[in-house]
Amino acid sequence: MQSQRWLLALSLAWVSAWLWFTWPYWEDDAYIHLEYARSLAEGHGFMFNNRLSNGDTSPLWVLGLALPMKLGVPGLWVSKLLTLLCCVATLGMLWRFTRLLLEDLTLPPGGHRDWPLALFVSSPYFCYWAFSGMEAVAAAGWVMLQSSLLMPRRASHGTLLAAAVCLGLGPLLRPELLLMFIAGAPFLLWQAKSVLQGRSPSTRFWTAVAILVAVSWPLGVWATYALDTFGHVMPNTNAAKQAPPGTWVSLRLLQVSALGFPGLILLGVALAVSGLRKPVHDTESSAIRRAWHGVPYTALPLLAWVLLVGVFYMVNHTHVQTRYVLVVAPGLLAVAYAMGVLRVGLTVLRSFAAGSVALGAGVSLLLVVPHMRNKIELIGSTARMAAHIEATLPPGTPIAVYAIGQFGYLLRDHELVDVGGITRPSASRFLYDEKARVAWARAEGARYFIWGEAPEPGAVMVQSFDAHNVGWFMNPAAYAQPSPLRLWRLPASPNE
Repeated sequence: MQSQRWLLALSLAWVSAWLWFTWPYWEDDAYIHLEYARSLAEGHGFMFNNRLSNGDTSPLWVLGLALPMKLGVPGLWVSKLLTLLCCVATLGMLWRFTRLLLEDLTLPPGGHRDWPLALFVSSPYFCYWAFSGMEAVAAAGWVMLQSSLLMPRRASHGTLLAAAVCLGLGPLLRPELLLMFIAGAPFLLWQAKSVLQGRSPSTRFWTAVAILVAVSWPLGVWATYALDTFGHVMPNTNAAKQAPPGTWVSLRLLQVSALGFPGLILLGVALAVSGLRKPVHDTESSAIRRAWHGVPYTALPLLAWVLLVGVFYMVNHTHVQTRYVLVVAPGLLAVAYAMGVLRVGLTVLRSFAAGSVALGAGVSLLLVVPHMRNKIELIGSTARMAAHIEATLPPGTPIAVYAIGQFGYLLRDHELVDVGGITRPSASRFLYDEKARVAWARAEGARYFIWGEAPEPGAVMVQSFDAHNVGWFMNPAAYAQPSPLRLWRLPASPNE
């Protein structure tokens, strides 16, 4: 047990070090949340750059930011503290979720709960996203909470209503959680049948009404507002996140998962192989396990949801991003580890987990550290560019830009022509056609373009600020390559 305490202490020290290192960092998309939240706090509704738009995928996160901002708390502080609180809650939920899985399999929790935690926090995706101002880590904890409430050890009116509330609020935190309506419905109905068995007709009726309201009211309110305000419920980001033509989404999903959570992929393979032989812990306690073919009951809603999400990504041709994998990973890590204790054996499993933690930590130090340094540098360069624009370009000047977050947060008096399609969905048609994208931006009125290279022949560079490559590169040397942030003045069109 002492060694496990050391593992927990090391994990928490690692998380604290990343909190300190990434404190000056906000993801560009986090600024999108912040600008929508500031607009909401000021009473303007869901506006970005003075334009009503359905460009935010997490209305619940925006509301969580807007309430303290309404009271005068600075938005950047609210964003950082909210991610910190949600990170703590998710790590606690992972700890509890692992215990519930082990109890389902009648295995003693012991120090087993520390390993999934260490596997999660050592991942480069956790190190990158945990304190970025984004909702991904919070959503990961929400998924585990939903799964545990849908299949509780002791069903009651409390767990039933709590599960319904979580189902109702989930899609407002992450759009993928809308699929939990489908994945979780059978489990919610099963729990309702168990809780209401033998109850009076009036109790059944009012409980059913309460469940229906809890599940439908949050999304119903948002859908009504979105239809009335934007004319549609689906956020603009759905079209803006489509994969390039010819992309194999299944391969992309595997590649992104393997980079961030190689241990999860290998654990899945080990469990598949171990399924062909007798479990290591096949004792008489198997008769009282809460498991379906060796899968803990608590994990079933989560696994059903993950399957639906994977199918959706492929059918929708989604460009899978690192934070999408981060949302599903901790729950899957806990499930894989708990089942590994049963089927693979503790000695082999811990050796495997230790190697996976070391690999994840090594990748984080090798890739995430330079990546984050460059991102922090880019935040400073963006702030200087915004200050230059405010000082030299008249208010209302249309400026085309792809990464709209920080610019939109800093430049409220200049019109941003969003070529990424977040606030102007018609741009999504030209995401992978640079020439057509510039022509579209011109048609929208853009006279300047923020881009690395000249957006078209004849464009004149007005200002440039130092920056370096950002993104996920397997070669750390790529982060030393310059990628300056430049403001270009587009040449006059023949009609001007």
